[in-house]
Amino acid sequence: MVEVLRNRTIGDAAENPRLQALVLYWSAKRGTNSMPSLQQIDPVEIPHLLPIVLIADATATGARIRLLGTDATAAYGQETHGKWVHQFDLGEFTPCWLEAFALVIKSGTPASAGGPFRSSGDFCDIETVLMPLSDNGVTVSHIFGGLLIRPAPLSSSIGQKAPIPYMLFACTG
Repeated sequence: MVEVLRNRTIGDAAENPRLQALVLYWSAKRGTNSMPSLQQIDPVEIPHLLPIVLIADATATGARIRLLGTDATAAYGQETHGKWVHQFDLGEFTPCWLEAFALVIKSGTPASAGGPFRSSGDFCDIETVLMPLSDNGVTVSHIFGGLLIRPAPLSSSIGQKAPIPYMLFACTG
């Protein structure tokens, strides 16, 4: 089971500046509403963020990837369009990944998650921010966010990749 940490604001939802920029974009689009719609997300406005953007369709049974940016797809190592999020193999990070999507769909609030990911034998750091979108202003119809997979820094003490602990944050406005 994944421990969910609460009381993190949407402004603190991401560590990486590119993910922070996505959070700011989502916040600006929602204005005073709890969540914006998919139609309000305009790729022309965020071309520098498109390589990490994630858009998924939210359903009662989970989420299905509609779009995953080129950097995220390349780091993951395979095409993801149309893939259900439960079909992603993110090693030990997978339960955290799935819980983050479930949390956003169920609560209608953003979530962020981060932790280690072993890709082709190498340790990587993975970080995602997921934010709800709604067609009717009430129920979550889509998820907008970003996914970063990067090589983990070398541990100075043992000279090996040092994984970070898994973290999942339920965010508030």
